Amino acid sequence: MPFTNDSGRPVHADFAIEAEGDGLSLVLASSSGRAAGRDVRNPDYREALELLLRRLGDRRAVVREVLVDSLRTQQRNLPEEERRLVREPLRLAPGMDFLALRRQLTGAQRRIGQSKDATTAGNGTRRIRLRLAVPGYGPQDAERLQRELERPQIDVVWPAGRVDVADELRVRIGEQLPGGGQIVAVPAGAVVVETAGGRVEVPVGDVQVRLDRFTRTGTAPVEDVVGVLVAVAAGAGVEDGRAVRTPLKRAVRQFAELDGRVTAKYRKEQGALRSLLVGDDEVAPCALCGRPFPVEFLVAAHVKKRQVATDDERQDLENIAMLACSFGCDKLFELGYVTVGEDGAVLTVSTGGPLDLHLELLRGRVTEALHASSAPYFRWHRENVFRG
Repeated sequence: MPFTNDSGRPVHADFAIEAEGDGLSLVLASSSGRAAGRDVRNPDYREALELLLRRLGDRRAVVREVLVDSLRTQQRNLPEEERRLVREPLRLAPGMDFLALRRQLTGAQRRIGQSKDATTAGNGTRRIRLRLAVPGYGPQDAERLQRELERPQIDVVWPAGRVDVADELRVRIGEQLPGGGQIVAVPAGAVVVETAGGRVEVPVGDVQVRLDRFTRTGTAPVEDVVGVLVAVAAGAGVEDGRAVRTPLKRAVRQFAELDGRVTAKYRKEQGALRSLLVGDDEVAPCALCGRPFPVEFLVAAHVKKRQVATDDERQDLENIAMLACSFGCDKLFELGYVTVGEDGAVLTVSTGGPLDLHLELLRGRVTEALHASSAPYFRWHRENVFRG
């Protein structure tokens, strides 16, 4: 994947993220003009440095040290103290003046390795090494951070148009169905319903076909489990054994009354659970993407649906829930696009659409949310919600 700016234009500068000790380092290659037998090298050095600093700022990175790391300084065995460009750690954050910071770093390079009687300044676009501490990223995440820094921040784009019945039913796992029973799982290609007569597994495709027909006609028979699922997925009412679209005014009135009660309860539960997971911190990382966010942008997501958890599991709040950001990760987990494997690595599915760009950034990241006490809940999610 080429290194591009926020407009998608290629940035001609080479950099690499390397594992170093217990952290990561960003190494930006030097820039130079045309020479005998060699073309211009890394002409967009300054733009690249500013862009990389800004993208690291989006991740609240701390630049612990910045060193000139050129071949010449290595050959001269200059100690790190004489190659250092900053004297204190730099705590990056969105909104900083990254142009001024870039100028500070390029300007400081000109003095490195210069003799006291030098009459001209040295090169300000040398090979440099930035030693980093990035919340949510360890030495094992070097390749992932490199991929993320090479491209603009990608917002999740949800597919529009046709209603995906699997998505609609996944968010209703544990809810009571009209006439009794409940959805207990929506693994890849199927919906599992607990009925009075036992568990019934219905192909998702059968429900989707009938839902598409209902979308066109506005009515559908509710004669079996598939019919019930169509009514639930469509948010339809059931009258005289048929799913029908609820009149708009009545639906809005009913929703407003219900929404007020549900929202109040949800906010109260979210506040208590989030406080348990975060404590007094004002900023915390998302368990899936690892990026830090103010707590108001984090959701205390149940790994195992609360509606299907036992009473003991519901009380196991520290292990049954995790923090997921409201910028896509919470929804992706809820709808089964991502889950966590037995080794703690994030697993994803391919959609063949715009979601894949975001899913690629999550794939393979190791989360600290998986441990011995939470493993049974993540296993439930893999087996009952994950699409893979």
